[in-house]
Amino acid sequence: MLVLFAVAGCGEQPKDTPGGSFKEPVEGDLLWGHTFLLAEADTAGTALEGTDLSLRFTDKHEVQARASCNSMSGPASLGEDNRLRLDNGMSMTEMGCDDVRHDQDKWIVTFLGAEPAVTVTAERLTLTGQDGVVLELTEQSVADPDRPLVGTVWTVGSLVDGQTASSAPAGARPATMEFGDGRVDVFTGCNSGSAAYTLAGKTITVEPLLLTRKACDGGIMTVESAMVAVLTEPVSYDITSSTLALDNPSGKGLRLSAE
Repeated sequence: MLVLFAVAGCGEQPKDTPGGSFKEPVEGDLLWGHTFLLAEADTAGTALEGTDLSLRFTDKHEVQARASCNSMSGPASLGEDNRLRLDNGMSMTEMGCDDVRHDQDKWIVTFLGAEPAVTVTAERLTLTGQDGVVLELTEQSVADPDRPLVGTVWTVGSLVDGQTASSAPAGARPATMEFGDGRVDVFTGCNSGSAAYTLAGKTITVEPLLLTRKACDGGIMTVESAMVAVLTEPVSYDITSSTLALDNPSGKGLRLSAE
């Protein structure tokens, strides 16, 4: 489920320049197309304390935020006054997390919607709220570089089905995947096997998996079924820092972390 949060702007909207349309400041070149990770937060005891926050500013001028629970996104612009403006609020997934993490998500949406001032360099982003709250973030490629797809052992952390994500069962030996030279080794938490695979851009095509046939308890077999279902068709993949996202066109997917 997607929930739309409309946040009213706190300042004036950017005006057109005399010669034509609104032009962003030069700082935008260092903002769009980059991902930043929270390094320090002067939040004066707000709900953001203890949160791992990432902010991605896409080339299409969309802000994508992720903290402890949901993902949030919305179109945005950078004003001539170097303030970030959400153009139409933010949509947010509803993952059914606890109240503390929901409060964190709502705080982030409110903070970004209140037109924080932006200061950005090649490695650092500072967002200053109108209430004095300051967030210091570091460019992701500096703070936590992307892990390579090949040669990394990836551990399954959650199973995705549309807008719903569920955690892999705790206590069991974790399910893993490791991409090698043309083959991927898979351990489902119960059975193990491998298959040939090919890469084309950001798409992985895995040949039918050959797995052992042990029977395990229901929770573990749920993970195995999900892994097999995701890999039956070509999947898109995206790596951000130590997280690998595999997404099937059906809406099913896996979220894995580097060991």
